Formats: sequence, structure tokens, C-alpha cells
Amino acid sequence: MKKIYFIVLTLLIGLYIINDVRRNRFSIKESIYWIFGVGIMLFLAVFPQCIDGIATFLGISYPPSLLFVICIIFLILINFRNSKKIVILQEEVIELEQNITILKGNKK
Repeated sequence: MKKIYFIVLTLLIGLYIINDVRRNRFSIKESIYWIFGVGIMLFLAVFPQCIDGIATFLGISYPPSLLFVICIIFLILINFRNSKKIVILQEEVIELEQNITILKGNKK
């Protein structure tokens, strides 16, 4: 029963992401990472014993902690990527402000 619950939950998350992309609330480029994450979640929901094997291979004594580590790493990478994009957008805003100031100065 637990297995079906996690499979349905994962599919609902995937459908939510696809629906947001379809309605142009989320870009296709950004959604690829989340769809990849949903794919991993679906794989682990169907084959939960894999996490035990991976944890044993990595020497982790408590397998559920591996899930937390994977999620934390995934979220840190997405946060880092978004931070880089914010810096680029801030630089573009400054450049646009400077261009507008120059254009306004030329009109006077």
C-alpha cells in the first residue's frame, strides 16, 4: 500500500510540473531538472530496495539518511544555479538603467 501511495504522489507531482509548463508558468528548460528529480523519485518508489543497496555500497548505515542527502544536494545545486541567474539578471537591470539614463539625457 505504501508503494502505491508514493507512486501516485510522484505522478501527481510530475503532472503538476507538466501542467505549469503547459500554462507557461514554468519554463521548459527549468522543468527538466524537476522532471529528472520526479523520475528518480518514481524509480525509488517502484524499487525501494535500491536505496538500501546504494547506502550499503556507500557505507551509510541508515539508508533513509541517504535520501535526505540526495535531496539536500539536489536543492543546493538548484539554489546555486538560481543564484547565478539572479546575479546575471541584476547586472542586466543595471545596464538597462544606465542605457535609459543615457537616452533620457540625450533628449534634453
